[in-house]
Amino acid sequence: IDVFLKRARVGGEGVGVSSVTTSRSLLSLLELGDFTEAAFLLSVLGEGTFLDLLRFIEEHAPDEATAELTRRARADEARHVHFGLVHVKHALENDSRLYGRLEQAVRRRAASLHDVGGVPAPLQDGLTILAARSDEPKAVARGHEAFRELMHEMEQNRIKRLQHAGFSSEQAKTLSDLHTPNFM
Repeated sequence: IDVFLKRARVGGEGVGVSSVTTSRSLLSLLELGDFTEAAFLLSVLGEGTFLDLLRFIEEHAPDEATAELTRRARADEARHVHFGLVHVKHALENDSRLYGRLEQAVRRRAASLHDVGGVPAPLQDGLTILAARSDEPKAVARGHEAFRELMHEMEQNRIKRLQHAGFSSEQAKTLSDLHTPNFM
């Protein structure tokens, strides 16, 4: 976080603040009383999805410093995701009722964030322009297609992670569909 903030400050644009949606999403994790539910929502679903976002940024980085920073952040996030996957997989193997509890945790979180309409427009626009590398209409169209591919890849990888944790294909698809649409 410190490195990302320092880079943002160097750009002279100032540092924005977290959106209300992001703040509410993070608060919903902090309010959980069960470690396995929190690890599942944060590490498997949230940070797992974030891995794909970081890969996208690294791939489309405007310079080597951004690519390297993002590569290192992705490596760090991968450790968190792996921990969450191993923890949830072990817990599921030892408690068959946990499937239902985790699904209910995802449903409760989705319900509490029901008014989240998807990826915030400024983030979608930023990722589109990052991938486009230009504001020319044809480049923006390519950037938008890259963003759409990212969203599809996030869904597919989320389903794979859920299956790796021990969920059936059907359960994984259900949980993926319920996941908050704001990268959290």
